[in-house]
Amino acid sequence: MCKILTGDSKETANSIAKSIGINDGLIKMLSGKELNALDNKHKNQIISQTHVFYRISPIDKINIVKSLREIDQIVAMTGDGVNDAIALRAAHIGIAMGKSGTDACKEAADIVLTDDNIKSILDAITEGKTIFKNIQNFVRFQISSSITALIVISLCTVLNLKPPLNSSQILWINIIMDGPPAQSLGVEPAQNNHTYQSPRSVNEQIIDRS
Repeated sequence: MCKILTGDSKETANSIAKSIGINDGLIKMLSGKELNALDNKHKNQIISQTHVFYRISPIDKINIVKSLREIDQIVAMTGDGVNDAIALRAAHIGIAMGKSGTDACKEAADIVLTDDNIKSILDAITEGKTIFKNIQNFVRFQISSSITALIVISLCTVLNLKPPLNSSQILWINIIMDGPPAQSLGVEPAQNNHTYQSPRSVNEQIIDRS
C-alpha cells in the first residue's frame, strides 16, 4: 500500500493523494496529533490501514516506519529533505531524490533516483525481482545438472568401483553442456508480472521446496 507522509496541511495532502490516484473515496487520513493520541494496542493496525498522514513531524515518520516493520511489512521510504534522513535509514529500503535531495538524505538512502522520477522505483523493483528470479533459475539448473554426476561418483566411491568419468571429463561437461545454458538463465529479461508480485519474505531462501 502506498502511503503519504507529509508535514503539509490536510487539504494539500488530500490533493496529492488525488493526483497520484490513491484517493478512491475510501481514503483514510490521520494527522500527527491524532497519530500520537493512538493507544499502543491498536496503533500498528490503524497505521497499516491509513493512506495519508499530514501535519506530522520527522519523529512521527520514524515511528510510522517502525510500526509497519513491527507487523512484518516491507517498507520503502522516499524523501528529499534532511528531516527524512532518519526515516530513510529506519526503512528496509530508503530512496532519496538525486537532484533535489539533500546530501544527508542521499547518504542515508539505499537508492538514489538520479532523475527524481518516482516511476523509476517501479523499474528498480522489476529489476530487483528479475535478478533474484534469475539467480534462482541459475542455481537450480546447476544443482539439477550436477546431481547425476554427484550420485554416480558417490556410488562408485562407496562400492569401491572405478569412476566412469575423471575430473577433466567432468570439468569439460560442465563447461560445454552446463555453462552456456546456465548463463542464459542468468540473464533472462524481466517479465511483466514481476513488477506486481507481492514482496518476498526477507527470510526467503534462493533454493526452496518449490
